[in-house]
Amino acid sequence: MSVAPTLDRVFARSDRMVGRQVADEFILVPLVGKGADVDSILNLNRVGTFIWETIDGERDGAAVVAALVAKFAVEEERAAEDYLGFVAKLVSLHALYEVGPCAPRP
Repeated sequence: MSVAPTLDRVFARSDRMVGRQVADEFILVPLVGKGADVDSILNLNRVGTFIWETIDGERDGAAVVAALVAKFAVEEERAAEDYLGFVAKLVSLHALYEVGPCAPRP
């Protein structure tokens, strides 16, 4: 059973999905042994691409949201909503997996 992502959770990119820049677009393509699941191919916008590239298995959601706010000059609440929704979708596609909660900050 999958738990909804939260901002204190850390995610890493799965080796089951690869991201590629194609012309002016960034796409995520599943890597599978017996034919690709074309329904799982994602064409990412700039925000989705930034989130995908920022998720590194070390930063928690709050750090990614802070980076979104800085990069796109968007309100934190909106950035958090976008992040959580996108991560939930990527988890459901097995493109991300949870590493764990972030270590407490001193």
